[in-house]
Amino acid sequence: MLYDTFLAVMNQLAGQRKARCVVQGSVIFIESKPVGKQWSLATCVFDGGEYLPRSVKECVSSAGVLRWQERGANLRLDPASNSIYLVQEIQSSSKYVPFRYLMSDFAEVANEWRDILDDFAARDHSSIMITPKE
Repeated sequence: MLYDTFLAVMNQLAGQRKARCVVQGSVIFIESKPVGKQWSLATCVFDGGEYLPRSVKECVSSAGVLRWQERGANLRLDPASNSIYLVQEIQSSSKYVPFRYLMSDFAEVANEWRDILDDFAARDHSSIMITPKE
């Protein structure tokens, strides 16, 4: 992440309390929380479109978060778009180097989840048997 990008994000957060940036191919949405020095980070890790594979949907609980995780980044389902987002609450950082590492770490986790969910979806797709009509 370039320093100019960092400055643009800080400017957006100061004015609108919301910003976005692209890190390692991930579009990361940042929202400044009104209480404390907290930010909410979010990025799409799976776009289901018209269909959300069963195994991908099972990664997310009915509460909309990753079933087996209690802290840190979690997965949330957007039922309107059948998309899965990685979301994390973090301490804000107005210094360039810590901010760059926070965004980089979040993007790496997002890329790992993309790979995992794509693998689940591919397994679901390959297990569907189509029987020919006679």
